[in-house]
Amino acid sequence: MNDTTLPIKKKRPTQQPSRTKKSLSPGFGLHDWMQRLRHAKDLSQRGAPIRRSIPLSEIQLHNKPYDGWMILRGKVYNIAPYLAYHPGGSEIMHGCLGRDGTVLFDRYHSWVNLEGLIGPLLLGYV
Repeated sequence: MNDTTLPIKKKRPTQQPSRTKKSLSPGFGLHDWMQRLRHAKDLSQRGAPIRRSIPLSEIQLHNKPYDGWMILRGKVYNIAPYLAYHPGGSEIMHGCLGRDGTVLFDRYHSWVNLEGLIGPLLLGYV
């Protein structure tokens, strides 16, 4: 046998890391989140105008699920109200609370419109 009679081995494409969606409690789906966005007055709980600059040292203090801030694409969001609605479960986002989550966000959700999904949670800029 020579090389021309051997079966051709096809290269398999590299697999993306598997993603699993968590089963959300009733009332915590995307539709419910969008309803909450439309009807809530101040989900970000900022009580003040959007800040031009928030120091990283202050962002790092807000690293708990009940008081979680996250940097995404240079903007600081109070992500705590959204955690229960995240389809992958809130636990996956706990590691980014008080930090920059842009790399992780862009890995799985680069196509998501941040302004439409969590825009009202904006606190300010880094």
